[in-house]
Amino acid sequence: MAAIPGVWADLPGSTHMRFRVFLIFILFMIGGCGGGDKHLPSSNPPEYDPKKVYTAPAASPSASATVATPTEFERLKSQLESLEAGQKAKGEGKKVPFDPNSLPRFKGVTNPCEALSRLAPGLGNTQLFAGTEGAALKKALGPDADGIAHRMDDQLAEGLKHSLGPGAADCPISVRPQKKSGLFQPARLVLTHASPSQPLLLAQTTIPDTSQDDYDVDEPPIRTENSPPPPDWVGYKITRTMSRIGKEDRPTKGIREDYEMVIAPKVKQCPHLEGPDLKGMVDGTFEWTSMMFRATPGPQSVLYRRKIQATLKGEVGDDAQLKKVVKFDAAVTLQHIGSELPHYSHTIGVQGEFSIDQRTGILQDFKIITVSGFSEGEAQAKDAQLIAWLTSIMGWFSGPEYVRAQAIWNTDNTCVEIIFTPPTKTKKFVPSESTQVKTELRTKKEQALVPAKFKEAKEKPREGNGRVSPREDKSELNRPATFTYQAPASKVLHSGFQVKAVSRAGVAGEKEGEWELAPSSYVLEFKSHIVQEPLNLPNPPFGMFMSSNGFDAHVEATVPLQRRDDGQWVGEGVMQYTTRTLTQPASCEIRTQGAGTTTFHVNGGSISNDPDPFAVNLIILPGQSGEVAETHCTSGNTPEKLRELFATQGVQGGEAHSTTKGGGWSGAFNFTRFRTFNWNKKGYEIGGWTPVLNSDVVAKKTMRVNCGMGLSACQEETTLTLRLADEPGPGASPVR
Repeated sequence: MAAIPGVWADLPGSTHMRFRVFLIFILFMIGGCGGGDKHLPSSNPPEYDPKKVYTAPAASPSASATVATPTEFERLKSQLESLEAGQKAKGEGKKVPFDPNSLPRFKGVTNPCEALSRLAPGLGNTQLFAGTEGAALKKALGPDADGIAHRMDDQLAEGLKHSLGPGAADCPISVRPQKKSGLFQPARLVLTHASPSQPLLLAQTTIPDTSQDDYDVDEPPIRTENSPPPPDWVGYKITRTMSRIGKEDRPTKGIREDYEMVIAPKVKQCPHLEGPDLKGMVDGTFEWTSMMFRATPGPQSVLYRRKIQATLKGEVGDDAQLKKVVKFDAAVTLQHIGSELPHYSHTIGVQGEFSIDQRTGILQDFKIITVSGFSEGEAQAKDAQLIAWLTSIMGWFSGPEYVRAQAIWNTDNTCVEIIFTPPTKTKKFVPSESTQVKTELRTKKEQALVPAKFKEAKEKPREGNGRVSPREDKSELNRPATFTYQAPASKVLHSGFQVKAVSRAGVAGEKEGEWELAPSSYVLEFKSHIVQEPLNLPNPPFGMFMSSNGFDAHVEATVPLQRRDDGQWVGEGVMQYTTRTLTQPASCEIRTQGAGTTTFHVNGGSISNDPDPFAVNLIILPGQSGEVAETHCTSGNTPEKLRELFATQGVQGGEAHSTTKGGGWSGAFNFTRFRTFNWNKKGYEIGGWTPVLNSDVVAKKTMRVNCGMGLSACQEETTLTLRLADEPGPGASPVR
């Protein structure tokens, strides 16, 4: 038979949480078939006769030498589930007259070692075989019953030691037994008295046990499932298994033990509003199952199971902090069944509450309010105490998950968002004008308004940029908080205010808590300077000194930008150019020079001026500069071949002179980057801008390029500046 999945390793997270995995098994043993004063009323079917021993059909002779098949486990499990499904709590919940001092006491616990001392009275398996049900279980387990209990204690001790980590050295807990003289000496957990500060300790006694040599033990690693939980929950589900199989050459041949433990605490990440008072409530669920299956030759088998299923509710205060008390509604199911063990299945409803440390989630106090599922006269304090030990498991594992969820709903804008009227970035800037901004908070999932405290209101992008008042206010249902923002005399990028909100449904702030005036239109300023050194030929083939094409060009353009309906920014403006020649006096000179205006186009692009992410990308198309290239040859002894060359250009005589358009700033600028021209977008795409903070300048982009062609040295420096316009132009709309 395959091993049942179960739990015997470290939990994820803190040592507190890992400690509780093994604590569960302790409490499981406390609740085990408790007899005597702990005996719970039976809920077996009416036809069940407790004096009759139920046996399985006789097995074939060969079956006695084999381990029970998976079919046997599934058969017993199916019977238990059928019994459980047919059970219902009898009547309404009743208050049980138990002594609160008999319940687990955890108040003031701050660490696992301290919790261990509080739980010492319930440790160990001393009650496993107590009472009528315990005696039946011991009989079904056979002569190895005490050995099973001892091994459970041994595993428990080692598990606790391992789970506590380095701090375990100071904890009153035994260590893994050492093998001496061929025998394992397991640790038996025993209560003992110590100092007043630690009145209960765990000691160990040595109990010889050779059974470790008679079994093959399989303890696979813990299996952790992080999904589920769904995306809006925190929590986990862990499953751990252990199997012990008798060796073929030992008297234990044909014996098998399997253990399973499942723990699954989950808590919603965000509170929801509940009831007419709109309380902030946080739902949780908890599942714990512990199961043991033992099969011996015959075949004889025992299935032992304890289960807790619970729903939880925590309340959140207006400070976004979880109130200490968490209420629960749980069903505790106690079951066993076997081929020679009477069927037993009983489900008890338990309602109560527990309190936790709001910082660590460690259980601090535990209280049962009602217990249901008992017959008249059977609801005794001793019964409630047993159930209390079992249900206290919820507090140990659910408390830390509530603390984890609290950290999430206290993260800005995770569960709630701030709503402004008028909305942010819709009010145009008017110098020194005041605007009343109504402010509310709503949940993101249900879109429900929630009362909130708004605080720490201050101007942005820096304090003193305008004036916001008051600094804090409260919103109630049908009464928003109201802030008044007075604009500054001159606008700065992101002018407005920011505020934080705290509520029973979560907190908000940062970007979603920012209100701004509508951004103005933008203006692109373009400046470019290109210097090209002249090409000087002192001894050309024609025997004359020549100098050509040296120039110093300055270009400026101012382009107002407008946002199109498709979100692209476009515009056109005047581009001015001034170019003077740098050509040296020579027999023949080509002088490039001129001044004038043309049109500069921005054919699209995007502007996002939010800090994260900041991005500017514009498509520019400068107009063609109209410099003139003038040719001057002053020598009367112009070589014939050069005269012929001039003639082809329409120049006659020795005193040659001609003018042509071309070259200059546009020639150098386009030559440098012609390969990057985007024909689809009709321009050069310019990205990689640097943001500028606390200024009307939004961003800058500077390009330094070597524009040399051939033997001529050329340097370009071009700067693009994006700034806010003084006033929004017609058709301008805010950047989103």
